Amino acid sequence: MRPAASRAPRRPPPPLPDDSAGLSRAAVDSARIHGFAAAGILASARPVSFERYRGWLAQGLHGEMAYLERDAAARSSFDAILPFTRSVIAVARAIPARGPGNVAKYARGEDYHHVVRRHLKAVIEDLRPLAPRDAHFRVCVDTAPLLEREIAARAGLGFLGKNGLLVVPGLGSHVVLGEILTDVALAPTLVPGDPGADRCGTCTACIDACPTAAFVAPRVLDARKCVAYLTIEKRGPFTAAEEAALEGRLFGCDVCQDVCPFNEARGAQPTGPGASLDPAEILALDANAFRARFFGSAVWRATHEGLARNAAAALRRGVRA
Repeated sequence: MRPAASRAPRRPPPPLPDDSAGLSRAAVDSARIHGFAAAGILASARPVSFERYRGWLAQGLHGEMAYLERDAAARSSFDAILPFTRSVIAVARAIPARGPGNVAKYARGEDYHHVVRRHLKAVIEDLRPLAPRDAHFRVCVDTAPLLEREIAARAGLGFLGKNGLLVVPGLGSHVVLGEILTDVALAPTLVPGDPGADRCGTCTACIDACPTAAFVAPRVLDARKCVAYLTIEKRGPFTAAEEAALEGRLFGCDVCQDVCPFNEARGAQPTGPGASLDPAEILALDANAFRARFFGSAVWRATHEGLARNAAAALRRGVRA
């Protein structure tokens, strides 16, 4: 379940720092030291994409993800998460380059929520001695009601590709995002050019390659058709068309990223252990065995019943690891 917006009592923010630019540089430097590939600072402001987000919800394109509608209002203001938010430290962490498999690349290994949260807490510990007294910080890693791709783009980390994902120049879109909200006034990152500019040009590789034609328009996804949604968020049985579209995938989908020219420079290294799961083995797991194997990994999100459903669909289609 997604956490509710903060109900902490409102309190006056701390005094302005003596050197907001220096504190911002310290935050970015700390983020890089702790393994983030990109970092930037956004001055608190109303999200510019909130009305588009509400329109997306109104069309029902979020499917069964009721939490997106339930916490929609909280996404209109950072103060709903941390009172008196003045700045957001945005970060992107690279997903290791890996070969193909029936599990999305970001979900192989330790759950990225834990990894990003742990390292963002380390950034906060670096900043506390430098920040004004009584400063407050809150770590967010996509479970908080934030329009985080907009935040990342406006903080200068990259731009949104036509698949709606953040593209970090020189790195691509195989990244996971995180944020630190704070009531400390930090100098915002100088963002080159317009973060909302379309840098994909005439390329539509991601849209054309989507196995379920899930893109209604550039940067507009009908989640109900997306393979990632079907294998992770959808509850209940698949239709025959949905099952066929999975093509044996058990958790997530990387197609719209793998075909993106901005990811070509990274290449792919040999597939490591755990890149693919054996559907027959997954179907044989009981609830306790599922917990022992996947608790602490992103695959846990699919639930025991959901992953078993996905495995059964793969076996019916004659697809194995």
